[in-house]
Amino acid sequence: MVPQRAVTCFDCGASLHVAAGALSTLCKKCSSHIDLRDYLITNSVFQHFKTQGTVVIAERGCVHDTNAMVGEAVVKGVFLGKLTVERELTIYPGADIQGTFKAGKLVIPENTRFRWPELIRVGAAEVSGELAADLKAEALVWLKATARFFGHLQASRLVVEPGAAFVGVAEIGAGKTAPLWA
Repeated sequence: MVPQRAVTCFDCGASLHVAAGALSTLCKKCSSHIDLRDYLITNSVFQHFKTQGTVVIAERGCVHDTNAMVGEAVVKGVFLGKLTVERELTIYPGADIQGTFKAGKLVIPENTRFRWPELIRVGAAEVSGELAADLKAEALVWLKATARFFGHLQASRLVVEPGAAFVGVAEIGAGKTAPLWA
């Protein structure tokens, strides 16, 4: 049997199963073209992205003035614009994000310090580094042993490993969060 992966149509929201190695497909519900390619950005680009694949912005990469809708994103360089990540957004040290972003899951790896002046709305979050922001998550927020969190946190569930630091206010439990895409 051919290995498959699940993707969602950006236009109509239909769930599809496609061959794992496919580069694109058509939505069976609305006939929209769905890009499945991964992109590695190593220099400056002015480009809009709409892919169910992964966009990696390397340390010297810079994406200018864009509206990106992607399956996953890894930011090590500069992103200027609007970023919508269906699954996982990972932000590394040296990342510079200017604009807005939404993500199914926010990941802050160890040794990363990320500060955000506005409320961050995500489906879930996993923090191993330092996050200074107000965070609203629909599901689980997991503060790993090396995590440092500073801000107001709203989530349906919270896991704080021994060694993690939390400075702020937490509102945990069902009914405490609003839908991510509202």
